Amino acid sequence: MKKVILTIILALSVGVVHAEAIVDITKIAGKSQKDVTAYLGKEISCGKSKYGKKCQYKKGETEIVFIKGKADWITIEGIDNVPFSKSALVALGLKENRPSFKNNFTLRWEPIQGLRSVSVFKGASKSDYAYIKVKTK
Repeated sequence: MKKVILTIILALSVGVVHAEAIVDITKIAGKSQKDVTAYLGKEISCGKSKYGKKCQYKKGETEIVFIKGKADWITIEGIDNVPFSKSALVALGLKENRPSFKNNFTLRWEPIQGLRSVSVFKGASKSDYAYIKVKTK
């Protein structure tokens, strides 16, 4: 009986881990650097790229390229414990949905919830990272 209860508790707690977004994309997509910093915390570093300012943040191991001053290209590296499935969207603050493209290494949604595209790439066994394009191709 104790094993059954422990199994149920473990199963429920594993489900809770991914119930909350690692990084809620809806809170940073298309936002200014000031607004992004308010959500993700102070940037670790920033530099110039060909397309705009590029900053790294600790939360979610996030990197953002600000195009025309807005968060446009977003990479989330901190999703290593997220299953490589359509449920990965939940870890990004989005609603679970069937991908418009998938193969053994990539899941992609185009467009989705006001974003140009969201791609999740497979790691060794689960997800490796997500790449989000907000507006710019």
